[in-house]
Amino acid sequence: MKKNKENVNVNSNSIKNDSSAEIKYSSLTHLSYSLGGFFDNFLTAAFTIRVIGFYEDELLVPIILIGVAFFFYGIWNMVNDPLAGYLSDKTTRFTERWGRRFPWFLFSAFPLAIVYFLIFAVPFTGEYVIFFWLLITICIFDLFFSFWMTNWLALYPDKFRSHKERTKVGGITTILGLLGMAFGMLLPPLFITYGVKESYIYAALLVTMIGLISAFLMVPGMREDQELRERALKVVESQEKELSFFKTMKFALKQKNFIVYLVAYLATIILMVFMLSSVYFMVRYILKMPAEVEIYVLAAFLLGVLISVPLWVRLSRSLGNRKMYIWGCGLTAIALIPFLLISSLVLVMIFAFLLGVSASALWTLMYPTFSDVIDEVVEKTGKRQEGTYFGIRTFIGRLSIVLQAIVFAVVHELTNYVPGAETQTPSAIWGIRIIMALIPMVFFVLAFFLMLKVYDLSLDRVKETQNKLMRLKI
Repeated sequence: MKKNKENVNVNSNSIKNDSSAEIKYSSLTHLSYSLGGFFDNFLTAAFTIRVIGFYEDELLVPIILIGVAFFFYGIWNMVNDPLAGYLSDKTTRFTERWGRRFPWFLFSAFPLAIVYFLIFAVPFTGEYVIFFWLLITICIFDLFFSFWMTNWLALYPDKFRSHKERTKVGGITTILGLLGMAFGMLLPPLFITYGVKESYIYAALLVTMIGLISAFLMVPGMREDQELRERALKVVESQEKELSFFKTMKFALKQKNFIVYLVAYLATIILMVFMLSSVYFMVRYILKMPAEVEIYVLAAFLLGVLISVPLWVRLSRSLGNRKMYIWGCGLTAIALIPFLLISSLVLVMIFAFLLGVSASALWTLMYPTFSDVIDEVVEKTGKRQEGTYFGIRTFIGRLSIVLQAIVFAVVHELTNYVPGAETQTPSAIWGIRIIMALIPMVFFVLAFFLMLKVYDLSLDRVKETQNKLMRLKI
């Protein structure tokens, strides 16, 4: 044991230079890969905001049936996401020529954009037939989403090895992701007319076309060079017989840093999903203003996120991802408090901006921090099974959509919310505030204490792990 430790120290200087400062790939490669953030958030925002309203208000499917569809969608997620990660970790006959992740990307990204269109292009009438169309199309959508998302994310810690390069790519991904979110929120309404089902199909076609173009532009960033392909063959093929889906899942769920990260990640996604869905209700029933005011609130939030990305990148490089994630969770929980009280547009925009500044830390460090977690797992196991771990992460992210449907139904029912009413009762207004602010706040408080007390991947420990992986060439 002592001898091994000495060997690590002997090589530490040369390794440290490689692992802490190297920028291996070009900025164009960074940009191309980071477009996945746009692709992800663009489709997620367009899906999250539009699907339930379209089927309930335009196709007149009972909300109970929609809830049942999303319930089975949630069950499908439990199996689909981790399994997609497990399968993508294996080598195939394409690995030697194309890599381990790139073939799965081609298989999933382009069909994903097309299936989004099919969700809205319903060719049937009759509520039960439409129900089955909804269930089938959203499950197929999630199948392709799981495979593309898992392989896009799994490539990140393997391709970008240094802390400096990871934070750079993470920053670009955050900015493009927020632009994707903005486009996903704001473009479809320009083509939608309430009460006209065909207008939703035109909006879905636009989303699909932008998605296909984004996927095409991601190709250079998703390509795996010869070094990545050779490493995949060397590391994975030698371990192929040892890989077990259930053993990997069991091991993953015992890793404390992995579990803590998942809680913090779920809090971040819940903030996005619940905030996106609640801005409409806040503007209409709390501010009592026209729909275009939604753009002002969302723009203030996005501006706060965008302008503070460089700040969080710089701080994370000097202080580490762990400290900045703790700050981000704590500040975001505090920034949500005013939304339980304020009813003025000016105040809403000011605090939306401040919320964006704090949440920017979470979006900026989301990918670098998970890469730290993955590096720790690889160090412990000697295996690169990123796909399985990112599959579990994808499931947690998609779970937020299921929680959204359940929470909205329960809270609206308990607070006597009346759909389409001119005004809402005080209890219904409180329900809106609870969904928008209180529930995300609870998740962030929990994430803050877990990151502070349990998560222990400090900057020094992360660098030590990266150095060891460089020495072991895995």
